[in-house]
Amino acid sequence: MLSQRIRIVQAARLRGDLVDRHGDDGAFPAPRVLRALDLDLPGRKTEYLHAVADAALDGRLHGTTLRAVDPDDAVRAVQEIKGLGPFAAELVVLRGANAPDVLPRNESRLDAEIVERYGTDRTLAEVSEAWRPYRTWATVHLRALREQRTHEIGGPHRPLTLPVLDANPIDYRPAVGNAMPHRPRRVPRDAR
Repeated sequence: MLSQRIRIVQAARLRGDLVDRHGDDGAFPAPRVLRALDLDLPGRKTEYLHAVADAALDGRLHGTTLRAVDPDDAVRAVQEIKGLGPFAAELVVLRGANAPDVLPRNESRLDAEIVERYGTDRTLAEVSEAWRPYRTWATVHLRALREQRTHEIGGPHRPLTLPVLDANPIDYRPAVGNAMPHRPRRVPRDAR
């Protein structure tokens, strides 16, 4: 909601300022902290942030709860929170609740990245079939690659940096018999 009705670069600065001033070790402020803040943000952003903090404190944004229902139902439930429209509600369900295999429908930058990488004759729905059961994470990765290339969110002076996790490659295919097929597994060195 920070990006509603302002340029994305301005929203990134607002978020960065909130994290720097009120976050904990680089994380966005916790709901209790956020709810207690008297912020001077543009428009109704403070009201909306407080509504999201209240929803989080009430358990309406708990990942387990949101993953327990159909993703479309979860998005509709999140949209009932003041200030969260379709785009923000999808982000909460897909990224915040950690739903591993859902496609966003309201990310124009992702659609633009599909055109950039696959051409104008391909759609996200077509391309993403090969990404099952990790479509969410593939789309997050594409958006991060787009930001790394365009700097349209962070701006040219503050590009998004992707963390270096590990030099060991990860196989994202489910292991046979694995009780948690959505969990990546390390590829043994001798199998590379």
